[in-house]
Amino acid sequence: MESDNKKISGINDEFDLGLLISIIRNNFLLTLIIFGTFALGAYIYLKYTQPVYLSEATVQLGQDSRTNALLQSTNIHEQSIHQEIELLRSPVSIGESLSKLPLDVNYMIKGEILSTELYQTCPFKIYYEVLNPAIYKQEISFHFNDNYGFNLEYSVNGQLVGVEGTLLDTIKTNDIALKVTILDYQRILEIQNKEENQFFIILNSEDQILSTYLSKLTVDILNDYAKTINIKLRDNNARKAKEIVNTVSKDFISNDVTRKQESANSILQFIDDQLAKIYDRLYESETTIQQFRKDHQIDETKSYELQKLPSVDSRVESLEDELISLGVEQKILSEVETEISENKNLDVYRLVSLLAGSEYEGIIAKSLTNLQELLLQKEQMLYVVKEGSDQVKALTYQIEIQKKLIIESLTSVRLNIDSQITQISNQLNIYYKRSKEKGHNYDEIEYSRLLRIAAVNESFYNTLVDRKAEYSISKAGYVSTNRILREASEPTSPIFPDKNGVITVSFAIALFLCLAIILSKYLLFNDIMSVRDIAKHSSVSILGVVPKYKKDIPNSQLLVDKNPKSMISESFRALRSNLKYIITHDEGPKVISITSTISGEGKTFVAINLGGIIAYTGNKVIILDLDMRKPKIHLGFNVENDLGMSTLLIGQDQISSCIKSSALENLDFITAGPIPPNPSELILNKRMDTILDELKTIYDYIIIDNPPCGLVTDGIENMQKADYPIYICRSNYSKKPFIENINRLMTDNGIKNMCLVLNGLEHQNSKYGYGYGYGYGYGYGYGYGYGYGYGYYEEDSDMENKNFIQRFLNR
Repeated sequence: MESDNKKISGINDEFDLGLLISIIRNNFLLTLIIFGTFALGAYIYLKYTQPVYLSEATVQLGQDSRTNALLQSTNIHEQSIHQEIELLRSPVSIGESLSKLPLDVNYMIKGEILSTELYQTCPFKIYYEVLNPAIYKQEISFHFNDNYGFNLEYSVNGQLVGVEGTLLDTIKTNDIALKVTILDYQRILEIQNKEENQFFIILNSEDQILSTYLSKLTVDILNDYAKTINIKLRDNNARKAKEIVNTVSKDFISNDVTRKQESANSILQFIDDQLAKIYDRLYESETTIQQFRKDHQIDETKSYELQKLPSVDSRVESLEDELISLGVEQKILSEVETEISENKNLDVYRLVSLLAGSEYEGIIAKSLTNLQELLLQKEQMLYVVKEGSDQVKALTYQIEIQKKLIIESLTSVRLNIDSQITQISNQLNIYYKRSKEKGHNYDEIEYSRLLRIAAVNESFYNTLVDRKAEYSISKAGYVSTNRILREASEPTSPIFPDKNGVITVSFAIALFLCLAIILSKYLLFNDIMSVRDIAKHSSVSILGVVPKYKKDIPNSQLLVDKNPKSMISESFRALRSNLKYIITHDEGPKVISITSTISGEGKTFVAINLGGIIAYTGNKVIILDLDMRKPKIHLGFNVENDLGMSTLLIGQDQISSCIKSSALENLDFITAGPIPPNPSELILNKRMDTILDELKTIYDYIIIDNPPCGLVTDGIENMQKADYPIYICRSNYSKKPFIENINRLMTDNGIKNMCLVLNGLEHQNSKYGYGYGYGYGYGYGYGYGYGYGYGYYEEDSDMENKNFIQRFLNR
């Protein structure tokens, strides 16, 4: 057949439900071990991993205050949500909040594996003074005695320090001075006596506290449109995480009011300074006017008329009003330019307050806002890097560029105002000249000019007074519009390790590993499990199957006489019956030649028991052991191997002296004899035919136990000469590629009538189509049914004696 010559693949490329179930059943215990191992690993990981808790609060940033809306003034304090976040998580802001909490001392309990912090729940408290900074971050152990004393122990720079003291003493070493106050002495003793736990503390400096919790605190935008932010902190202590988050969020609200009030105070101080300067100018102008009036003998009635002099013409009145307005704008821009140029500690809020309500507020204020953002970035960066770093230098350069642009803009605007003032002044001079020609004298004109200068100063002064009133009202109305939408609560379960996640991952890995093992075993499985595996790749006749013997096979491998009602015995009866259907051309005594591919497939076991079951019928049977390299017949019958086939083939002994009888009537055997150096030459010796011919005169059946033909070729000639050449395969032991050897013997060596016995078939495999029974199938072979119809078997009674677990695993 063409299929007989096809090479058998080492990969199982066909789906076989029975094989899959069989592999799963055989690896059931391994699966339990894998799942148990991962379950135990997950339990240990969850139990002995330091938990991490997450506490979070939600804060909403407010809009313009009602006071600013009422006054219709610019909100100089309004910042973007990103600026607020940077301000909130700045080291200065966080440091102020952390300083309000008792974070300088960590009170701990040291367990067998994990250490637990007793944040604000420790039954004692210490008051200390650090004398050596090296004591920070070192474990200081405490052990309390029954007489209200304690032992203190720590290590600094590799040196161990131990001190004994009482609760009344202040303990002092070279590194620290401390005093212990007891809050709950009974609880101290209970904790110490429980699994020998030990108290210890860790001291933290301000810088260490700040660096520790800055890395644990995160501030994120929750909703940009609603201006809500999330403040989150991860820590090993749930209560500590809650208190830190709540303190930071509450301080952010209170600091917002403080920051705005400080800014308002700065603006008001700046306005007061400007008012003092303008007041001096106004006083000087009024003094000059009084002196001019006195020198030129201008009375108040005349003065009032002279004040009205420029207003005779409506055009002149309009020009003078415009000139006064431009003068105020010019003074404001000059003050802003001077502040930017000369003041290194620039306060943009003060400048914006001056520009509020002016014509150029929109143009200049936008540039000042950009400058303020750069200054804020530089201030925040200085908390992280040094003054001379490249990042700070780059920001400083951008700030100077921005200042230069603002000054250039101010200069351009101021020049434009100067040009307008010059034009208006020229027009007024023309008017004054015409007025003089009409009879007005010089003194009146000069007096009018002095009055106009005083009006400019008075207008600027009044503007500053109005601004001061606005900001005073705004300061009084400052209430933080930021609010806490959700305060942090104490978390009840840790975010790490995630219990459900760890269990899920452990289960998934265990499942994946088990599936990988089962799948790899299935794909790489190339054992012969049933006669169906053989029938797929060979046309060899299936003589029958022998079930697996559940108990240990005794030294004497002859079982058919010990358990005549067992499955083993019935299977050999089936083999004996099936031999009748193999057609042979010769009458008389028959030669049964048995071989296999490798050692261990059960050819000796089959030879002995097949001979025994045939001897039960009254036929005389002899078994010859020709496997001289690894003889076993003498072990099967528990006799010496001092003489046998090797001595017969060299002519040393006679047949009669080598024949030995078994305990079973009509069953004799000849052992292999001493192992010869040349077994192949002895087996192929012509004397072998002479021995067989002589034995045929005495026995009805001659059973030859040949060497494995997959390893050596000694037994092939005997297989060719045999009336019943039988090839042995063992279930779940023999490999599928062994079938190629069977096909080769049939095709290349011409053993056409060879038949096969499948040995060691497990009882469970029959339930998945691997059974055995009677009925015509492949050639002389038999089908896949299971059952003999003989009723009770001794192996069945053994199953009933097994406990539930054994029966379950067996299934």
